[in-house]
Amino acid sequence: MRELCPPIEPYDAGVPVHVLRKIAGHGSLVTTQRYPHPGMDQITNTATTVSAHLNPLRAPRT
Repeated sequence: MRELCPPIEPYDAGVPVHVLRKIAGHGSLVTTQRYPHPGMDQITNTATTVSAHLNPLRAPRT
């Protein structure tokens, strides 16, 4: 059965992709990983978090 609506919103909310695989009924994690694509906000926030983690003396920019 072909899926009509990929589970993108839960992914954006932080639900782990392996949990979404179970919910969507995909047999393979690779199938589930095709759908989510990070938005610019998510990329920016992640870069800020990683930067702060790698350089704890530098305060994150807001």
